[in-house]
Amino acid sequence: MRSASDRDSASVELIVRLKTGDGDAWMEFIDRYRRLIFSAINRVNARYGAGWDEAVMDDLFAEVLFKLLRRNAAALTSWQGRCRLETWIYRIVRNVCIDELRKTARRGEVAEADEERTPSGAGAEKSYGWDRMDLRLSLEQTIDQVLTAKEALAVHLIYFEGYTYREVSKRFGMTVGAVSGMVYRALGKMRRHGKIAQHWNTK
Repeated sequence: MRSASDRDSASVELIVRLKTGDGDAWMEFIDRYRRLIFSAINRVNARYGAGWDEAVMDDLFAEVLFKLLRRNAAALTSWQGRCRLETWIYRIVRNVCIDELRKTARRGEVAEADEERTPSGAGAEKSYGWDRMDLRLSLEQTIDQVLTAKEALAVHLIYFEGYTYREVSKRFGMTVGAVSGMVYRALGKMRRHGKIAQHWNTK
Protein backbone atom coordinates (compact mmCIF):
# COMPACT_ATOMS: atom_id res chain seq x y z
CA MET A 1 0.00 0.00 0.00
CA ARG A 2 1.32 3.46 -0.89
CA SER A 3 1.88 6.02 1.86
CA ALA A 4 0.01 9.33 2.03
CA SER A 5 3.10 11.15 0.73
CA ASP A 6 3.28 8.74 -2.25
CA ARG A 7 -0.38 9.37 -3.03
CA ASP A 8 0.14 13.13 -2.82
CA SER A 9 3.13 12.93 -5.16
CA ALA A 10 1.08 10.90 -7.63
CA SER A 11 -1.72 13.50 -7.41
CA VAL A 12 0.71 16.34 -8.15
CA GLU A 13 2.17 14.46 -11.11
CA LEU A 14 -1.31 13.77 -12.47
CA ILE A 15 -2.31 17.44 -12.20
CA VAL A 16 0.87 18.51 -14.01
CA ARG A 17 -0.03 16.16 -16.85
CA LEU A 18 -3.61 17.46 -16.93
CA LYS A 19 -2.35 21.03 -17.26
CA THR A 20 -0.40 20.05 -20.36
CA GLY A 21 -3.56 18.71 -22.01
CA ASP A 22 -2.50 15.07 -21.74
CA GLY A 23 -5.55 13.06 -22.89
CA ASP A 24 -4.37 9.93 -21.07
CA ALA A 25 -4.24 11.95 -17.85
CA TRP A 26 -7.92 12.84 -18.29
CA MET A 27 -8.87 9.18 -18.44
CA GLU A 28 -6.60 8.35 -15.51
CA PHE A 29 -8.20 11.12 -13.43
CA ILE A 30 -11.71 9.88 -14.26
CA ASP A 31 -10.81 6.27 -13.48
CA ARG A 32 -9.13 7.23 -10.21
CA TYR A 33 -11.87 9.52 -8.86
CA ARG A 34 -15.08 8.20 -10.45
CA ARG A 35 -16.02 6.19 -7.35
CA LEU A 36 -15.30 9.10 -4.98
CA ILE A 37 -17.41 11.52 -7.02
CA PHE A 38 -20.40 9.20 -7.33
CA SER A 39 -20.15 8.32 -3.63
CA ALA A 40 -20.31 12.02 -2.69
CA ILE A 41 -23.29 12.58 -5.01
CA ASN A 42 -25.09 9.61 -3.49
CA ARG A 43 -24.47 10.92 0.03
CA VAL A 44 -26.10 14.26 -0.76
CA ASN A 45 -28.96 12.51 -2.56
CA ALA A 46 -29.64 10.29 0.46
CA ARG A 47 -29.04 13.02 3.04
CA TYR A 48 -31.60 15.43 1.57
CA GLY A 49 -34.00 12.92 0.00
CA ALA A 50 -33.44 14.62 -3.33
CA GLY A 51 -34.76 11.64 -5.28
CA TRP A 52 -32.17 12.01 -8.04
CA ASP A 53 -32.35 9.18 -10.56
CA GLU A 54 -29.40 7.72 -12.45
CA ALA A 55 -29.71 10.26 -15.27
CA VAL A 56 -29.53 13.23 -12.87
CA MET A 57 -26.55 11.75 -11.03
CA ASP A 58 -24.79 11.16 -14.35
CA ASP A 59 -25.40 14.82 -15.23
CA LEU A 60 -23.96 15.91 -11.88
CA PHE A 61 -20.94 13.67 -12.42
CA ALA A 62 -20.39 15.28 -15.83
CA GLU A 63 -20.74 18.76 -14.33
CA VAL A 64 -18.15 17.98 -11.67
CA LEU A 65 -15.71 16.77 -14.33
CA PHE A 66 -16.40 19.88 -16.42
CA LYS A 67 -15.59 22.13 -13.47
CA LEU A 68 -12.43 20.23 -12.64
CA LEU A 69 -11.00 19.47 -16.07
CA ARG A 70 -12.01 22.33 -18.38
CA ARG A 71 -9.25 24.60 -19.69
CA ASN A 72 -6.61 21.95 -19.03
CA ALA A 73 -7.75 21.49 -15.42
CA ALA A 74 -7.39 25.18 -14.52
CA ALA A 75 -9.59 24.73 -11.43
CA LEU A 76 -7.17 22.20 -9.98
CA THR A 77 -4.54 24.93 -9.60
CA SER A 78 -6.41 26.10 -6.48
CA TRP A 79 -5.48 22.81 -4.78
CA GLN A 80 -2.17 23.53 -3.10
CA GLY A 81 -1.59 20.30 -1.22
CA ARG A 82 -2.71 21.54 2.21
CA CYS A 83 -5.21 18.65 2.26
CA ARG A 84 -5.49 15.43 0.31
CA LEU A 85 -6.75 15.89 -3.24
CA GLU A 86 -9.61 13.50 -2.43
CA THR A 87 -10.78 15.84 0.34
CA TRP A 88 -10.64 18.83 -1.99
CA ILE A 89 -12.57 17.00 -4.74
CA TYR A 90 -15.19 15.87 -2.22
CA ARG A 91 -15.89 19.51 -1.36
CA ILE A 92 -16.21 20.47 -5.04
CA VAL A 93 -18.74 17.67 -5.55
CA ARG A 94 -20.78 18.81 -2.54
CA ASN A 95 -20.89 22.37 -3.87
CA VAL A 96 -22.14 21.17 -7.27
CA CYS A 97 -24.82 19.07 -5.55
CA ILE A 98 -25.87 21.93 -3.27
CA ASP A 99 -26.27 24.19 -6.31
CA GLU A 100 -28.51 21.53 -7.89
CA LEU A 101 -30.61 21.30 -4.72
CA ARG A 102 -31.05 25.09 -4.75
CA LYS A 103 -32.17 25.04 -8.38
CA THR A 104 -34.64 22.26 -7.60
CA ALA A 105 -35.99 24.27 -4.68
CA ARG A 106 -36.48 27.35 -6.85
CA ARG A 107 -38.31 25.32 -9.51
CA GLY A 108 -40.58 23.89 -6.81
CA GLU A 109 -41.38 27.36 -5.50
CA VAL A 110 -42.30 28.58 -9.00
CA ALA A 111 -44.58 25.58 -9.55
CA GLU A 112 -46.35 26.19 -6.25
CA ALA A 113 -46.89 29.85 -7.12
CA ASP A 114 -48.94 28.74 -10.12
CA GLU A 115 -51.30 26.66 -7.98
CA GLU A 116 -54.13 27.83 -5.73
CA ARG A 117 -53.32 26.74 -2.18
CA THR A 118 -54.38 27.97 1.23
CA PRO A 119 -51.62 29.11 3.64
CA SER A 120 -52.37 26.19 5.94
CA GLY A 121 -52.38 23.57 3.19
CA ALA A 122 -49.76 21.08 2.05
CA GLY A 123 -48.13 23.75 -0.09
CA ALA A 124 -47.32 25.85 2.96
CA GLU A 125 -45.74 22.85 4.68
CA LYS A 126 -43.69 22.08 1.60
CA SER A 127 -42.58 25.69 1.30
CA TYR A 128 -41.50 25.68 4.94
CA GLY A 129 -39.50 22.53 4.20
CA TRP A 130 -37.67 24.22 1.33
CA ASP A 131 -37.02 27.32 3.46
CA ARG A 132 -35.48 25.13 6.13
CA MET A 133 -33.41 23.27 3.55
CA ASP A 134 -32.24 26.59 2.14
CA LEU A 135 -30.95 27.56 5.59
CA ARG A 136 -29.14 24.24 5.84
CA LEU A 137 -27.58 24.67 2.41
CA SER A 138 -26.55 28.24 3.27
CA LEU A 139 -24.84 26.96 6.41
CA GLU A 140 -23.00 24.23 4.53
CA GLN A 141 -21.77 26.66 1.89
CA THR A 142 -20.66 29.05 4.64
CA ILE A 143 -18.66 26.22 6.22
CA ASP A 144 -16.90 25.67 2.90
CA GLN A 145 -16.12 29.38 2.59
CA VAL A 146 -14.75 29.92 6.11
CA LEU A 147 -12.94 26.64 6.85
CA THR A 148 -10.11 24.73 5.23
CA ALA A 149 -11.10 21.70 3.16
CA LYS A 150 -10.15 19.28 5.94
CA GLU A 151 -11.97 21.28 8.63
CA ALA A 152 -15.04 21.63 6.41
CA LEU A 153 -15.18 17.91 5.69
CA ALA A 154 -14.83 17.03 9.39
CA VAL A 155 -17.68 19.40 10.34
CA HIS A 156 -19.84 18.09 7.49
CA LEU A 157 -19.29 14.49 8.55
CA ILE A 158 -19.89 15.04 12.27
CA TYR A 159 -22.71 17.60 12.28
CA PHE A 160 -24.57 16.77 9.07
CA GLU A 161 -23.90 13.11 8.32
CA GLY A 162 -23.87 11.68 11.83
CA TYR A 163 -20.31 10.36 11.96
CA THR A 164 -18.67 9.97 15.37
CA TYR A 165 -15.35 11.57 16.23
CA ARG A 166 -13.81 8.10 16.29
CA GLU A 167 -15.06 7.32 12.77
CA VAL A 168 -13.72 10.63 11.46
CA SER A 169 -10.37 10.04 13.21
CA LYS A 170 -10.01 6.70 11.39
CA ARG A 171 -10.93 8.30 8.08
CA PHE A 172 -8.37 11.07 8.51
CA GLY A 173 -5.68 8.92 10.11
CA MET A 174 -5.67 11.17 13.20
CA THR A 175 -6.29 10.62 16.90
CA VAL A 176 -9.72 11.35 18.33
CA GLY A 177 -8.19 14.19 20.35
CA ALA A 178 -6.65 15.74 17.25
CA VAL A 179 -9.99 15.61 15.39
CA SER A 180 -11.79 17.07 18.40
CA GLY A 181 -9.28 19.93 18.56
CA MET A 182 -9.57 20.59 14.83
CA VAL A 183 -13.38 20.73 14.99
CA TYR A 184 -13.25 22.96 18.08
CA ARG A 185 -10.97 25.40 16.24
CA ALA A 186 -13.22 25.23 13.16
CA LEU A 187 -16.28 26.19 15.20
CA GLY A 188 -14.25 29.02 16.72
CA LYS A 189 -13.54 30.34 13.23
CA MET A 190 -17.23 30.27 12.42
CA ARG A 191 -18.13 32.08 15.64
CA ARG A 192 -15.58 34.79 14.88
CA HIS A 193 -17.16 35.22 11.47
CA GLY A 194 -20.62 35.38 13.07
CA LYS A 195 -21.81 32.36 11.09
CA ILE A 196 -22.99 29.98 13.80
CA ALA A 197 -25.49 32.13 15.70
CA GLN A 198 -27.63 32.73 12.61
CA HIS A 199 -27.86 29.19 11.27
CA TRP A 200 -26.55 26.54 13.66
CA ASN A 201 -29.98 25.67 15.10
CA THR A 202 -30.93 24.31 11.67
CA LYS A 203 -29.05 21.10 12.53
